[in-house]
Amino acid sequence: MFDEGNEVQFRDWLTLQLRSRRMSLRQLAHRSGVNVSTVSRIVRGERRPTLRTAVRLARVVRDSADESSASRFFGSLTAESLDPVREVERALRADGHLDDKDVRKVMQVYLQTRHVPTEGAGAAGGQAG
Repeated sequence: MFDEGNEVQFRDWLTLQLRSRRMSLRQLAHRSGVNVSTVSRIVRGERRPTLRTAVRLARVVRDSADESSASRFFGSLTAESLDPVREVERALRADGHLDDKDVRKVMQVYLQTRHVPTEGAGAAGGQAG
């Protein structure tokens, strides 16, 4: 079973996918083999999906994705957007409890701990410092 945080993320993701594909709960239920009332209760947050049910629903949504939306998503991914150092720094800067000095300290420890050649780390380290 999902824990509460994963359940909310899955429910929000599923709702967004259904809207973007203009797919009804009834269509999702029919294609996935999951009872329509079960799908409805999952989307409303009244029921937690089992892993098996979540996988069945996700597969239907994934399989119904048109090629253009997939290429739009994957086309937006760049080496820069996939850089874990940038992601860590972005997350730290989003934390309202940390000031710039705190972010620099944590980034310095993070970069020293990674033991990665300075090429990628130097750019992000420079941004944090």
